[in-house]
Amino acid sequence: MRIILAEEGIPGSERTVVCLGFFDGVHIGHARLVERAAEKATRGGFLACVHTFDQMPAKVVRPGFAVRELTPLAEKAALLGGLGVDVVAVSRFDEAMMHMAAEDFFRHTLVEKLRAAHVVAGFHYRFGFREAAGTRELAALCGQAGIGLTIMEPVTMPDGRLVSSTAIRALLDAGDIPLAEAMLGRPFKMIRGE
Repeated sequence: MRIILAEEGIPGSERTVVCLGFFDGVHIGHARLVERAAEKATRGGFLACVHTFDQMPAKVVRPGFAVRELTPLAEKAALLGGLGVDVVAVSRFDEAMMHMAAEDFFRHTLVEKLRAAHVVAGFHYRFGFREAAGTRELAALCGQAGIGLTIMEPVTMPDGRLVSSTAIRALLDAGDIPLAEAMLGRPFKMIRGE
């Protein structure tokens, strides 16, 4: 597994299946997304690629708003590699990225730099300035570019709770470590400095 800067692009001429998200926690819902991307990549002879950011977008979008980060980038990359990812492409989330239009992110990052042949995203994926675009807009952009798209359904626990990084943070704050770990699919490790 390689970690690259998304802005530098995929070296060589290989095409990719790109899985989109921040992947904080790399929980069981993320694992389903990534496994689907890896399957599609294997079948198509592409690289399985995850696109993420160097820091939590919330830190830039809402400065001063404290959000617990579940997995720092190095740990996230290791977990993603364990799920069959060939490349973790990291974009710097800064003021320029925050203000980037959805179409520009799609064209510049996914098409030009990551050479996506197929995209995999969760049902609630949003992108672009002020999260202006969602899966409907992503589908239209993929259709125009001749890129395949898979939108994954929500992953829930047996009691119906949605698996998400936000839910895991709330469970940890409430002291429900067993349910948080069930959503993570592994024991939770505290990040130093918490």
